[in-house]
This record gives sequence, C-alpha cells and structure tokens, in this order.
Amino acid sequence: MRVTAPPRPPRHGEPLEREEIARLVEALIEEARQRARRRRRTRGAVVGGAVLAAATVFAVFERTAGSQNSSAGLDARPALAGGKVKVVIAGTNDRYPVTNGGLAGTGTFRASGAITDAGPALGYRSVSADGALITLRFITKGKKGTITYVVKIDTTAGTSRWTISSGTKAYAGMHGKGTERENADYTVSVLKGTMSR
Repeated sequence: MRVTAPPRPPRHGEPLEREEIARLVEALIEEARQRARRRRRTRGAVVGGAVLAAATVFAVFERTAGSQNSSAGLDARPALAGGKVKVVIAGTNDRYPVTNGGLAGTGTFRASGAITDAGPALGYRSVSADGALITLRFITKGKKGTITYVVKIDTTAGTSRWTISSGTKAYAGMHGKGTERENADYTVSVLKGTMSR
C-alpha cells in the first residue's frame, strides 16, 4: 500500500484552516494504522516461522526416535533369545591393587553367543579380610546396552562363578550365570555360561 505524505504543517504564526487540520489528523491516523499493520505482519511472519521451525524439529525428533526404537527392537532380539554365551574381558583386573571394592582397571570386552557386543569395560575388586572370597565386578558398555557381571571367587574351594546383577537398554532384565577363568597373570577373564530374559 502506498503511503501518502501528510500535508505540510503550517509555519509558526500561519493560520490553520479547519479542513487542513482535518486532513492533517486523518493523514496522521492513516499513517499510524499502516505502521500497526506492518508490525502485525512482521510479528505474524516471525511467529509463523517459529511455529514452522518447531514443527520441523518435532518431526525430525519423532522420526529419529522412531528409527532408534525400531533399531533398538532389532538389537534386542539376540538378547531375548538366550542361550550359551562367552564374554572375554581384558585389562580390567591389573591396573590398581585394590581390595576394598574400588576400581582395579579399565579395559575392553567382547561377547559372543547369546549376545554379540563389544566395547569398554571397568573392573572393581574387593577381597574379604581372610582372603577366602574375592569379588570382581565388571561393568561392560556395548552398543546395545550395559551389563554388570559379578564374579565370586572362593579361594578355599577353588571355584569362580559369575552372575548378572543388572542390565540396561537391550539387556534390561537379562539373567545369566556361569564360570569364570583367568589367564596366568590375571589380565584376562573369560566368562562362560548361559543368559536368558
């Protein structure tokens, strides 16, 4: 819309006619209306843009979440199957000589069989006062979730058995048990046994 310039105001001391005053007032009112319309259009464009951006972000988020859920469902299938499993954990029992349940070392793990996964691992060690019981807690973090294994080594009986104490994501609710063996310098633990939901 074309804006017409308001009539020139009179110089000081020049008399104003009624029609001139009316025209001047009308022009000023029209100019104020046009400014208000422009502001509303600008605000509407900004709000519309914000709404469009929010809708786009929400759609992308929903699509991404859906694909993650569907891939998580696919990843969970092997974990649900259950069966025999072998977990090799290296480098988590040889860094710090702790006996109070603290961090003994950081390393890696690789699982095969009922689950197939790999990634970093943490090892914690505690030893009873009489040395008859050693407890190792391995926390393994793979692509499909985290599993915490607890190994109880009875030095008197010469047995070493593991169980699953917790799991997340695809491994939530997993149960497992079996035996644990170590290499000669205790740097590698091999857990063999079974897992099920």
